Amino acid sequence: MKPTYEELLEENAKLRALVEQLMKRVADLEAQLKKNSKNSSKPPSSDQKPSLPPKNSKERRPYHPGASRQLLPESAVTSRDVRMVEECPNCRCPMIPTGEVYKWQQVELPEIKPLVHQIELHSCRCPKCNALDRSELEEHEKFLLGPRFESFINLCMGQFRQGHRPVRQFVAAIIPGIHLSQGLVSKIKRRSARALQQATQQLKDAILQSTEPIHADATGWRHFGQNENAVVLRAGNLVIFELIPNLNGKAISELFKERPIMRLVTDRGFATSQLNTKVHQYCLAHLLRNIQGLAEHPTTTMEETAELGRIYDMVQELFHDKHRLDRREISESSWRHYGYAIWEDIRDTLESILNGQPSAKVKRFCRRVLKDLSRFRAYLRSRDAPMTNNPAEEALRNLVIARKLCFGSRSIYGRDWRASLQSCIESLCRIGSSILDFLTDVLRAARTGCAYPDIRQRIC
Repeated sequence: MKPTYEELLEENAKLRALVEQLMKRVADLEAQLKKNSKNSSKPPSSDQKPSLPPKNSKERRPYHPGASRQLLPESAVTSRDVRMVEECPNCRCPMIPTGEVYKWQQVELPEIKPLVHQIELHSCRCPKCNALDRSELEEHEKFLLGPRFESFINLCMGQFRQGHRPVRQFVAAIIPGIHLSQGLVSKIKRRSARALQQATQQLKDAILQSTEPIHADATGWRHFGQNENAVVLRAGNLVIFELIPNLNGKAISELFKERPIMRLVTDRGFATSQLNTKVHQYCLAHLLRNIQGLAEHPTTTMEETAELGRIYDMVQELFHDKHRLDRREISESSWRHYGYAIWEDIRDTLESILNGQPSAKVKRFCRRVLKDLSRFRAYLRSRDAPMTNNPAEEALRNLVIARKLCFGSRSIYGRDWRASLQSCIESLCRIGSSILDFLTDVLRAARTGCAYPDIRQRIC
């Protein structure tokens, strides 16, 4: 039986309504696919990353700029050779200079010759009383090596982490006829440790009085076969090292001279119970590493690993929001609002883990994080506040490498020399100041009794 005209109209109306509903659904799905972190509240990690060019592509990547040696200034040029084409190679017509000059510099190392200052002390006899006498050396002349030579030896052992024997061999190779003894190198370290005490104290006072956040960290150190601790304090470009036997609250309080601290950034294991700090920030990068290590522990169950993974992703989202703030994709108020909301989700997740039956290790971790939650999110008070303790860890890197090479210190002056010299090197390196010139000025002042140079004037 054929449908009637009214039935066909009714079926056509239903099909039209269905098509409109499906078209609307398709439009909604297409709009969802176009959403990203810039036009919605989605995190940047969900954005579709652009495909990288193939490895065999000849096009240079825009984020890998080419590097080439720059020409030295005209004041550094010691010799010059001017060349030009006199006649055309085609028609032999005289050439006229256009004014365009292509410069090519070849740098050569001159022959290294030591500057030897010889002092001749003649003996004289009195013709009347037959007394024999000889001239005496000045105090600053009673050294086998000059201050710049000793500074160079300190630089080789401190910044370039060379031992006594390699330094002696290197000096003998570049300066024939100069053979240093082991005792002389030890005396140089002892004199340098005494001379750098004032510069170290200046750095420490400047850090404790600084308005910038103070980053503090510690690592192990060996002295006389005993375990000690190397503590680093950094504020901006200022770095100071202290080698102390114990890493407890009393020793840390004495290190800070019981002064109030505006903002301190440390790890959770740093003893700060006796410090007077206005804002104390814990490193979020260490929190990520602790979560990852706990999730990989054999006693952690799959359910606990899933919950810890959620916390890990939320902490990662905090860093993404900070990057969005730096790129001005979100406002400061939105960044702070997102941060507090994420920390509330982290609190709820930790409490839900504790409400179950977690293992002892997971339970201890959750309780500690809940207890220190206010210190983890202290960075939200200021836009420029640091979220990690990376500056302190970066300053510790050279000292850790030196410890693995020399296995610590075996004398009191050796420990003081390492802490003082490393403090000056790390501070001066960050502003590009000459370490050799500063060490030369310090050793010259120590020999002649003149005023010591102020390292703060070279850094600030």
